[in-house]
Amino acid sequence: MFISFPNRLTLIITVTILIPTIFINLATFFFIKQEMQSDAASWLQGMTVTTGETMDSYTKLMDGITINPAYDYTLMNILETHRDNKIGLLGYTFDEIAQINGLLSMIWATNRKSLLTVELFDNNQNRFRLGEDILNSNMDWMNKARLAQGGSVLEPPVKIKDGQTVFSISRQLYKPHTFHAVGMIRVVFILDFLAATSHEVQQRDGNLLLVGENGSVLYDTRQKCNNKKLTDCIGKDQFNSSYKSDVSGWTLVGAMPVNQLFLKVNRIQKIILLVNTFFFVGALLVIVWLSFQMSRPLMQLSRKMQIASKNQFQIEVAETNRKDEIAIITTSFRNMIKHIQDLIAEVTVTEQRRKRSEISALQAQINPHFLYNTLSTIVMQAEIDGNYRISSMASQLGKLLRYAIGQEKEWVDVRRECEHIRLYVQVMRYRYPRVTLELLVDERVEDWSMIKLLMQPIVENAILHGIVPDGQEGMIRIRISAKEDLMKETLHIVIEDSGIGMNEDQLITLKKAISGLQSNETTTIKGMGVLNVYERIRLAYGDGPIRFDVESQVERGTRYIIELPRVHIDERHDRG
Repeated sequence: MFISFPNRLTLIITVTILIPTIFINLATFFFIKQEMQSDAASWLQGMTVTTGETMDSYTKLMDGITINPAYDYTLMNILETHRDNKIGLLGYTFDEIAQINGLLSMIWATNRKSLLTVELFDNNQNRFRLGEDILNSNMDWMNKARLAQGGSVLEPPVKIKDGQTVFSISRQLYKPHTFHAVGMIRVVFILDFLAATSHEVQQRDGNLLLVGENGSVLYDTRQKCNNKKLTDCIGKDQFNSSYKSDVSGWTLVGAMPVNQLFLKVNRIQKIILLVNTFFFVGALLVIVWLSFQMSRPLMQLSRKMQIASKNQFQIEVAETNRKDEIAIITTSFRNMIKHIQDLIAEVTVTEQRRKRSEISALQAQINPHFLYNTLSTIVMQAEIDGNYRISSMASQLGKLLRYAIGQEKEWVDVRRECEHIRLYVQVMRYRYPRVTLELLVDERVEDWSMIKLLMQPIVENAILHGIVPDGQEGMIRIRISAKEDLMKETLHIVIEDSGIGMNEDQLITLKKAISGLQSNETTTIKGMGVLNVYERIRLAYGDGPIRFDVESQVERGTRYIIELPRVHIDERHDRG
């Protein structure tokens, strides 16, 4: 296999310098990632354990708060007295209510930062409360507290209206001397440190989850995994740590995506590799440039020889000021190319004349008058035979042909174009009888000029690709009016159908083709007619301000909006 000298030099430098350097960089960053992952795992484990132990301490503290009222004899006597109170808070004296509220105030004052609500209920569910009125919609906690028979009940965390996550502990109160159940107490509290830890974890795109004994998620800082299994919330692309609470029986799990850990490392790695690549590419370019400076004349001549036949020898060979053997070869090749080009030009002219003669002969054979006369004969014969439907179809087809390929000029009046489009839809209705046309034309524009056959391709596209595939009846609505914009009059044309429309990808493809961002070769048959109309408008109106827009939605049809500058009679002849 032949490899040129510049390419050989580039290959040697790449194999001996660039590839080893890239390998060393990749190996270095691999070991760095391993160390960072180990450090991050240790940090996450420490954070999870610390947070879990702090949560247990708070839980024990709140649990102690709920048991203290049982040893307040004054409170127990008040609740014992009202065990059979059926008239609500009105049955309590002012002093009794003051005693109860005083106890609640003492509890509130000692834990004001964490407590949101302290609630005390007697046996008849008469409530005494200090703090915010929350978590009253679900009273299942009372049944759980009764079943615990004096033990505390820790409820899973929930979110309240202001977005805070709150916990609650409740307990059935028993009077020590009589062992009568005299009421219930519940405290609702927040864990500020848990919110701070959650914020720190979320900053690294991580998650903090509280998992119940059955394996379902009770609390999720991202609110995406509540009541789901833990295995459904932590993927293989995350590393995690956990802490099992002996107080609540819950498990605190911290999770963090591996890719977030290496964001900075990957960014640094990319920068270093980019810098290395920049310098190596620069060195390679200098070496390649020096090599090509020495061998460029022969390479250019070789390249010219290779592409000469592919381009039908339509290339240019520059003159050279050299005095060596390369100059002799270059001059000889240049003279040869010039001679071949002269021969090709002569053959091309001869071939063009021959083709023009053949086309003229064909045009003489297939004369439009011959088509008109033939259609007239069909019309007459159909009327003689009583086939008036065929006679009408042939007559209308003759008018369409006379308008499309007859001797009329490129520019026609709006009135004439509208007559043609009515006739065209009437002919199409023979095949598609469920198609209807609504044509609304402002009288002011009927004498204005426009290019011939502007609307027919769009209407045809609407029938064949919009209405017919749907299999339902459809309407084509055309509105033509005058529009004044910046003291200039424009012809405003809107063509819309009730067909199947286009999806977003089809609409984007069509608009790219119209704007020239996509090659016409990739345009579908459905869009070729529209694209041809736009090209004719652009060529006919030149640099004049035009608008050609398409709007479409699936099952809602398609709308074409065309705005053209008004063309006067003298301008029309100049353009035609």
